[in-house]
Amino acid sequence: MNFREREVKITYLREAILCIAVGTAVGLVIYGFFLHFNIAIFGWNLGLIFAPLGAGYAETVLANRIIGENIGAISAFILFIDTTFYSFILKNPTLGVNVLTIGSIAVILQAAFPTLINYIILVGGLGTLSYFLGIFKRIHSYIKNNLEYIYYKHVLKKPYEVEIETVPIFDETASNIKINNLDFYFITSTDILDRHHTNLGQFHATVIVERDKRLIHTNPDMAERTVLNKLKQAKDDCLIELTECIKAAGGNCVVDLEIQYGLIGLGGDHFQVNAMGMGIYLN
Repeated sequence: MNFREREVKITYLREAILCIAVGTAVGLVIYGFFLHFNIAIFGWNLGLIFAPLGAGYAETVLANRIIGENIGAISAFILFIDTTFYSFILKNPTLGVNVLTIGSIAVILQAAFPTLINYIILVGGLGTLSYFLGIFKRIHSYIKNNLEYIYYKHVLKKPYEVEIETVPIFDETASNIKINNLDFYFITSTDILDRHHTNLGQFHATVIVERDKRLIHTNPDMAERTVLNKLKQAKDDCLIELTECIKAAGGNCVVDLEIQYGLIGLGGDHFQVNAMGMGIYLN
């Protein structure tokens, strides 16, 4: 490291310390103001929230002006430690652990580190909850199906039957006739043979199909046929819906047509079929 680089780093460090010191001072003034006038709700001083917020804001504004970047609102962390120590240890060491103190600390953390806490709550908390709900649902279904199977086999002495939604056999010929009678052009590429046309924009249609997981455990072959029939019917419904949208906009053709299949919902309990493409009017 040469002398110039060392000088630049020392200057940056000094400016950063100055911004942190000013932010911390602003936070302490705010906290002292709330303490002096006893601005509190249910005995809980609001300075515990506004002091870290004020410190972090002052530091961020000053750092952006002097250094040209955010250095991380370190003063908010300092104020969080100071105010927590003063309020929960020095001022009232017998406060103890209860709903009020836990809630207060949670609010202080939210004020001092909003991005981190929101990420933990929204991503970590909800993600964990959804994961365990999915596991419990699968465990419940597995236990229920096995108990019913044992009951049918050993008590009722007959094959185990699952009540499912009746799915008609998919008729490929009838499906093709239905789609062809729409008086509409479906083109999967963007090549329209240089025909004169009017571009109407992108269009999209979606159909959701429920997935019966019970049948998978009891009769896998029937489950596969049922899913295929449902997806074929959903594909037709999706194309018809897409056609109606484009026709309503004055078109008679879709180019760059794409059909997508995917699982959605908690534990993948539904199929989603998407049809999308560019709607045009062919002259």
